[in-house]
Amino acid sequence: MENIHFAINNSALLPKSKLLNNILNGKHSLEPLKNKKGFLFSYSVLEKLMDNEAKHHTKTLTNKENRNIRSLSSGEQKKALLNYVMLQNPDFLILDSPFDSLDATSVIALKKRLVQLSSKINIIQIFNREEEVLPIITHVLEIENDKIIKEILIENYNFKIENFVFNGEIPKSSTAYKTIESPLISFKNVNVIYDENQILNNINWTIHQNEFWQLIGPNGSGKSTILSMIYGNNVKAYRQDVYLFGKKKGTGESVWDIKRKIGYFSPNILELFHRKQTVKQMVISGFYDSVGLYKVPSTLQNATAENWIKLLNLEIDKDIAIQNISIPKQRLVLIARAMIKNPPLLILDEPLINLDEKGTAIVVALINKIAKESNTTVLFVSHRIVKDIQPDFTYELTPTKNGSLGNVKKD
Repeated sequence: MENIHFAINNSALLPKSKLLNNILNGKHSLEPLKNKKGFLFSYSVLEKLMDNEAKHHTKTLTNKENRNIRSLSSGEQKKALLNYVMLQNPDFLILDSPFDSLDATSVIALKKRLVQLSSKINIIQIFNREEEVLPIITHVLEIENDKIIKEILIENYNFKIENFVFNGEIPKSSTAYKTIESPLISFKNVNVIYDENQILNNINWTIHQNEFWQLIGPNGSGKSTILSMIYGNNVKAYRQDVYLFGKKKGTGESVWDIKRKIGYFSPNILELFHRKQTVKQMVISGFYDSVGLYKVPSTLQNATAENWIKLLNLEIDKDIAIQNISIPKQRLVLIARAMIKNPPLLILDEPLINLDEKGTAIVVALINKIAKESNTTVLFVSHRIVKDIQPDFTYELTPTKNGSLGNVKKD
């Protein structure tokens, strides 16, 4: 008899769900998993093991390699975690969004390994999107109030998501910018080497005003390096022909002068906010690029924030702490924070990571709207092609043994 394997839509789980722990502890109604030993395969488990390795100077995950686990790519880290998990001889695995942060090649490799393991053990997969669901899944678990209420045969489960539309205009901003030189970004024959390892190889890339670009490439291809040369204080940029807003980097403008012209989004930004900020406070803080809101906003700034909140359909959430709203809503708020000044350039670094299909559809709709209806140039960053994103151009990084090469594609 073939094993029964389950899937759970991530959007059905509460923010602080105890369901997975209950399943691992035997507090569940799943007959095939009764009295069986389970193990959680998740990023949180990986982080905990990596922290323990660093704290105790051990190599739990990479005892056969002469490398630190944090030096590995996301795909290699998850491969090491899976090897470790299987040494615990589990009867079943809970896979918590196993393919997030992985490029297409790593996804294929991990899927193949999991399918092989499925003949020996039961699997529960937490998924965000239909294309992630393993082909061996037999049932989808319907969840309500952190409890399993129904088992649905996979062929009877409805994955379809309706297209999402934001009604209204992109709010105008009171922030004034001096004449912005074009091109906004220019890389000319840029090469980056770290510890004798070449990361970027002869990168040539120009971004003009009012363009919508997608930057893609597998894990470890150099996307973060490029972003740090634009938005951060990467010293490698000062030795290269990197031009931002018409000026060669390192010839006068400070990092803060540059950042004032850029709206920046990353899911990790929320981790910087230790004090609870309401949705409205978070949006307004974008005027000051501050971690928190420490100034009294003007009447016009308040009105602009209210207009963004209205556009995002978050009026009933505006006085709620951002930590207490759903992940898709958090992403909308953080994008509004990055856009509230209508900056010349908006950088969206992996805005769709850990989102289910409905959340992805909502965030994609907002990104496309910003690119189409505002004067802001958009740079959308992802490790793989995203369905329904509508960029004008794609800049693709392809790794080689001599560093990643770049190639422009017109969409």
